[in-house]
Amino acid sequence: MKKYTILVVILLALACRMYHIFFPVAGFQAWRQADTAAIAKNYYENGLDILYPQIDWGGISKGYVETEFPLVPFLISLLYRIFYPADFWGRFLSALFSLGAIYGVYLVAKELTDRSAALWAAAVYAFLPLNIYYSRAVMPESMMLMCSVLGVYFFHRWTACGSKSQLLASAIFIALAALLKITSLYLGLPLLFLAWNKFGRKALTKPSLWLFAGFILAAVFLWYRHAHNIYLKSGLTFGIWDYGAGKWGNFKPLATLKFYNDIFFKSIAERHLTYAGFFLFLIGLFLKRKSGPERVFDWWLAGVVVYFCIVAVGNQVHEYYQLPFTLPASVFIGKACRQFISPDSFASCRRAKLAFPLFVLLCLIALPVLSFLRYSNFMEGEKLDGSVFKLGSAVQNLTAPGSRVIAVDEGDPVVLYRCSRKGWHCSPDDVTPSFLREMQLKGAECLIGTKEYFDSDERREKLSRILGCCPLLADEKEYFIVSLPSTMDGRGCY
Repeated sequence: MKKYTILVVILLALACRMYHIFFPVAGFQAWRQADTAAIAKNYYENGLDILYPQIDWGGISKGYVETEFPLVPFLISLLYRIFYPADFWGRFLSALFSLGAIYGVYLVAKELTDRSAALWAAAVYAFLPLNIYYSRAVMPESMMLMCSVLGVYFFHRWTACGSKSQLLASAIFIALAALLKITSLYLGLPLLFLAWNKFGRKALTKPSLWLFAGFILAAVFLWYRHAHNIYLKSGLTFGIWDYGAGKWGNFKPLATLKFYNDIFFKSIAERHLTYAGFFLFLIGLFLKRKSGPERVFDWWLAGVVVYFCIVAVGNQVHEYYQLPFTLPASVFIGKACRQFISPDSFASCRRAKLAFPLFVLLCLIALPVLSFLRYSNFMEGEKLDGSVFKLGSAVQNLTAPGSRVIAVDEGDPVVLYRCSRKGWHCSPDDVTPSFLREMQLKGAECLIGTKEYFDSDERREKLSRILGCCPLLADEKEYFIVSLPSTMDGRGCY
């Protein structure tokens, strides 16, 4: 019966991920999902050339963009062609990849600890709140996490049995993880530990390891060089290489207490693991290691922390950047549960020493409750009566297919995606007569947006002037659509 327990965990995890699976892209962190979904849609509509991903916010250009390897949107577009286009397929694919990650956590924990700890680790990983939320989001994170854990698993298997097929499998999975998210190169630290633990200094002279590393780095280099060439031609990018000025390479936050509070307490302890899971993680972290290879989880954590420091700003801004932490953290939680949550552990404790196992049990009971509450909080934004859905329907009904629009959306791609139109982003402060004239000369036909962005008296007054001097297509409580007048000059009418 025990061998089927992991199957029960996976089936329950899949059931959790089916909730709201048919909900269109919108809600919490929808901006990242909309970009992924837009690339998939453009593959479906414009041809399956995986080397040239296209977004919607490229104006009148084809929208080729510098991005991570777009394997996930490419696979989604294949499902569109096999079945029909719908956001459901992106969510469903992410859910399937998350099941692979759960099973990967089980496999690697079983290899390096034991079956009991592995089952606990897989169960905890499966039901952590952000793991559930992002594993049914239209994003590449689920596939990246699956590839990461399977890459480590197969590498360990290779060190154990020397099978070339295991090493090749590891190389493919690690390369895919790094192509999907270049930050996954942090996995080199736990892999180096496994190699050193097995071969010692001889690891530095093994041709197979050099070929392994060369294959991964060559794949990463070739894609990201190609992606950067796209940026040089199109000027469109997701900001992968904004070193020192954007999400990574800015080390100033590391000198502040706020950085560590934001990452380790507000995000990891409160959102990812919940405080109950965080206490269990700390307990597992200080348990004695039973073997040398088991220390790979320490090096895995160390690699993730190094990644946090390199991508300091990105990790402070986006909580899903910390998802890799939950892979090794779940194993430490599993070890704590294995150690203290069993009939033997309670029977072996004297009455005076039962407090600690009872505390662990209390944390384990609280973890799914806190996880459910956190997950429910993230789900509150998924409502079909949102203003972006109303705007999207109106734009599709009131403008011609192929119309180029300016979306007042502060750079959020959800508006253009929901409208099924291509065009430009802007903020309310950008909207001036000269700006509109410039955009009109570039091919813009309409200005659209939800009124929530006009959130000050000055911005609301500006919107009133726009609605008063431009031909109205729609002026509703939550959104507006106006045509750009053909006689507009650089001064406009306001």
